[in-house]
Amino acid sequence: MAKSKRVIELMIAINQRKKFTARELADEFEVSIRTIMRDLQVLSELGVPLYTEYGPHGGYRVLRERQLPPITFSEQEAVAIFFAYQSLQHYGALPFAEESITALNKFYYYLPDDTKSKIDKMKQRVVFWTPKRQAPTPYLQALLDAALQQQPMQIVYDSKDGANQRTIQPIGVYSYNGYWYCPGYCFWKERYLLFRIDRVLSAEAATDGHRTVDLSGFSIMDWFKPPEEQPVITEEHIQIEAVLTSDGVRRCQWEAWNHTDMEVHEDGTGTVRMFIRPNEVDYFASYFLGFGPEVKVNQPAQLVELMQTLVVRMAQLYAPPK
Repeated sequence: MAKSKRVIELMIAINQRKKFTARELADEFEVSIRTIMRDLQVLSELGVPLYTEYGPHGGYRVLRERQLPPITFSEQEAVAIFFAYQSLQHYGALPFAEESITALNKFYYYLPDDTKSKIDKMKQRVVFWTPKRQAPTPYLQALLDAALQQQPMQIVYDSKDGANQRTIQPIGVYSYNGYWYCPGYCFWKERYLLFRIDRVLSAEAATDGHRTVDLSGFSIMDWFKPPEEQPVITEEHIQIEAVLTSDGVRRCQWEAWNHTDMEVHEDGTGTVRMFIRPNEVDYFASYFLGFGPEVKVNQPAQLVELMQTLVVRMAQLYAPPK
């Protein structure tokens, strides 16, 4: 086996192990221990973080920040990956913000000059725009880590009723319209709720021994499924029915939301039938009010009543002075 190929395969092999010895690698690659030692020295010089443990049970370990083997890309693939990375730069916060910047710079640095020139021209013509929000999200990474580890978190959450302390177990995190959200199980209210991460005022791991719920079969994408398709019963859902004018239909199709629940009729009007969670009623009241006369919500009654209340308050706000 050629040395270059062996070094790449060696990098793959050690990344898959927590601990190994030179003898084990020499036997696996059918080379001498001296050869393996030289190859490990090459990997170390390339930046692979190897840690040596001495003694009768010693060997090598790869530190947490592992180096991945090189991968070849076509020019179009390289351009696609660059802009996929660049699309993240418009987010005000990312759970891997620093890594995305260094990865983008590193990727661009090693591209051929003509490919760099092509990308520079495309940067003047292509943008993936996401609205930046000023609200900080310092606990985004912590909540993501907790979701990965199925670890309950004790948080202080700034809800509409004021700041309160509760313990939650995150399902995951997602970004929508510039905000980051974290659905999870709330042990205080004993049901699944959606939390806006910029409203999390503090977050730390719950005390040892705190009970957990099994979310291993509940992915973040399951959160967006209709209630009958979700792997666990999150809570009782409420069905919305709203009728839209043709202009309302076009706006729904333009808005960044799941309009697959909308039926478009032959005359261009449409009907939306969708399920929401009880704590989303306030949001959808404001959302549909933004459509003005282009939508009429028929149910549920609590959503209609809330919209009526908001309309009266707006009318009072804009009533001419007596």
